[in-house]
Formats: sequence, C-alpha cells, structure tokens
Amino acid sequence: MADSVLNSSPIMAWSECTIKVGKTGASDAMATTMEQIGEVKEKSTTLEPSDGTSLKATKSGGQLIAQEDQQGDIVLKTRIIEPSFALDTLFTGAVVTPATELVEEISTVKTTVVSDPFSVEVMPKNVGAKGIRVRKSHVKYKPGYSEEEGNYVDLEFTILECADGELYKRFTKKATA
Repeated sequence: MADSVLNSSPIMAWSECTIKVGKTGASDAMATTMEQIGEVKEKSTTLEPSDGTSLKATKSGGQLIAQEDQQGDIVLKTRIIEPSFALDTLFTGAVVTPATELVEEISTVKTTVVSDPFSVEVMPKNVGAKGIRVRKSHVKYKPGYSEEEGNYVDLEFTILECADGELYKRFTKKATA
C-alpha cells in the first residue's frame, strides 16, 4: 500500500487553477461566500513553507546536544493579471465611482493594507489533482504595473493557525457528473 502512495503518477495540479476568496467567518470558520479573484498568471501560483526558528543547545566545545524546531510560515502566492476594481474594493475597501466623460470608472485606493483575515481555495483544473482550502490567512495586496506584464496584483496569503490548530486542508478534485 505504501508503495502505491509514494509511486503515484504525477498530475499537473495547479495549471489553470481557479482561486476563490472570502472573508473568514466567526470562530475561524471557512468563508460562506467565496468569489473568484480573476485571471491567474501562468505559472505564478505557489505554496511555499519557510523554515521556522531552530532552538539549539550546545555544550562547551560547540557540540550539539539538543534541538527544537518551530513551525515556519506557509505562504500561498499568486499573480492576478488585469484585476478588476472590485478586487481593490474586496481587499482594501477602495471606493469605485461611476464613469465620467474621459474614464469608465475610478477606483479610489487609500491603502493597500488588508485588515481582515480571508479564506482561500485553490481549485485545480485537472480531475485527480490536489487543491487546498485555507480557513484563515493574512493577505498582502501588492498592485503593480509594467510594460511586459501590464496591470497586475500580487497576492500573498500567509496561512494562520485556527483556534482548533488547523492550518489548511488538501483535497483531490473529483470528476463532475
């Protein structure tokens, strides 16, 4: 049985993934309403753990006698291309005003700091691929522009431990009927 788990065939997990977010509910509950955040830039979505703090005890002469490792941050990163003004509003509370003679609409952004925790789900395109659901995360919202990339927003979801100790859940995408 262990061999089949370790030697399972690879499946492209997050190619053309869909990412949905919503404000985390009371008592760290998964958001009940989730919105798709836009077009994900190809090959931009990653889940990266960082090394936590290591506490080491050494004796005279530098020989290690004990070590304790602490959990590091786990960060889900992605880039959204040509994001809507609704994304500004969702994360930063920006106010969108209607069209004028020269522009279609205006988004007035007063901060890029996201104050509320968000739930996030990464749904893979392929059946059998692994996705992730995070009940609670801290969001960094980084809008940008470049000649090569155009208008984009980099999002970083730092996974926060829920009151019951959960960090995240992984799942396998099923075929739809």
